[in-house]
Amino acid sequence: MSSVDVSLYDLVKKSKHNKRAMKELIDLFEPKLKKSLSLTQYGQREDLEQELKCTLIKSVQRYNVDTIPGFWELKEQFENLKIVLN
Repeated sequence: MSSVDVSLYDLVKKSKHNKRAMKELIDLFEPKLKKSLSLTQYGQREDLEQELKCTLIKSVQRYNVDTIPGFWELKEQFENLKIVLN
């Protein structure tokens, strides 16, 4: 499985039950993690990297890809939110 062949949506969906897909998802976010870690103190990077990866895993496991609204549902939600905030 290659990230070129699989969309992020599919990878998240597969990673809930597939360790290899989860590893690929983590690898996909690795450049962003490394970039963010470069802004922290050198001595704290390893611990922070582990925490960020754990947070990514937990977030993916909790995220329900089946409840993602379509464009029109999302537009309606924003319009309803706008009405409530006004």
